[in-house]
Amino acid sequence: MRVNERILTYRISEEAFLLLNTLTGAIDITTPQIYDALENFSAVQHLTLDEFTKERLRKRGYIFDSPDDETRWLQLIKDAHGKQEKTLDYIVSLTYNCNLRCAYCFEGDLTYTRRNYMDIDDVQHVFAAIDELSDGYSNHRKLIKLFGGEPLLPRNKQAIRRVLTEARQRSLPVSAVTNGTYANDYADLFDEFADVIVAAQVTLDGSKEIHDSRRKSHDGRGSFDDVCAAIEMFLAKNIKINVRTNLDMQNIGRLREHFDLLVTKGWMDNPDFGCSLSPVEDHSCSGTYAFYLPENLLVKEFYDQVKESPEMADAFRLGLFRNLKHIKSVVNTSRPVLPLLHYCEANNLEHIVFGPDGYIYPCTECLGRPDLAMGKFHPQLEMFDDVVKMWNGRNVLRMNKCRECDIALLCGGGCAYSALVVNGDINEPVCNNARETIFAYLDYIKADLADKASA
Repeated sequence: MRVNERILTYRISEEAFLLLNTLTGAIDITTPQIYDALENFSAVQHLTLDEFTKERLRKRGYIFDSPDDETRWLQLIKDAHGKQEKTLDYIVSLTYNCNLRCAYCFEGDLTYTRRNYMDIDDVQHVFAAIDELSDGYSNHRKLIKLFGGEPLLPRNKQAIRRVLTEARQRSLPVSAVTNGTYANDYADLFDEFADVIVAAQVTLDGSKEIHDSRRKSHDGRGSFDDVCAAIEMFLAKNIKINVRTNLDMQNIGRLREHFDLLVTKGWMDNPDFGCSLSPVEDHSCSGTYAFYLPENLLVKEFYDQVKESPEMADAFRLGLFRNLKHIKSVVNTSRPVLPLLHYCEANNLEHIVFGPDGYIYPCTECLGRPDLAMGKFHPQLEMFDDVVKMWNGRNVLRMNKCRECDIALLCGGGCAYSALVVNGDINEPVCNNARETIFAYLDYIKADLADKASA
């Protein structure tokens, strides 16, 4: 008999502990006696519990009779992941250039030092590559995503028209990730290709004061008014719009103000509108952005504000907080949630990113770095097999540090790009405060857990 090592424990009170089985998805509130027995099992090599309790622990996957039991669970997880509906994003980065100079942008000086633009010929090569690559993704739902730099720069209009034309011919839906400043210049294309363009994402970081201090052009002009006009335009055309709000120490304390703005604008009542909060990331661990806050501190601050303004709890989407997203789904559903084997879609080559430099990248964070490319689409398609193999199937079971970690199946092994640039090895993960984020959320729901424990 052995204890499952993938059990996350959390003290609710002196009389109750939360057991979260990250392998099976089981969640239980238990006594200090059972907690102590599981914690001390490795030392004493037996469980000081009655047979009835042992059998319940066995059925919930907290203890195994043999290592084969754990192996069977892992195989079930792999099989379930294989049967999931999957989406393949073809991300077309039409240019590295951008008209804004956002201090926290992960693309850095790439957006104004590399004047690469796709022309119509490049777009043709992109779709030739898409046609060839799609054969390997027959069971995936496929999407085109316009990306940059800033994709909706005026110079890109003819290239984007060609993208939309080619997408229509293949019945591929298209979305755009844009800063919104030139979106209204594309209103005619959005009308012409209304059957193709299904969604857009723009960034709005808060009030005019906050947003314009962070997201401004090279001459210092803010972009708040342009972004608001873009949101109105997308909604008027019944295009689903996701507003992304990037959070750090500059604006995390002013979420109530941001919420009030969205309500006042009338956007929150529109079914085509949503707002996603996102941590400003530092996947390279450079420490160069002065206002960076790790995810766990952002989560704590967010839920401190939710306690004061409960209506904000459901107003904002939190899916871009990857560590938070999964622990929430695990704790708040009555049925077991499939454990995470991967951190993001790039680990299954489900993000295929075409750069304006002719390279194919596995992730948008890699853009502009040919040393991290996994192929080329110009002058013809060529995939770099060693890089493809390195990224494809990266999961917590193949990384030594994750293999026995109690939270690995909650965090998915962290960002692959971060592992590469920080540790020089895609299988040497950067943990990125995953544990602290999980416990920040459990601290927020501690009172609810205590009520359940005493019921």
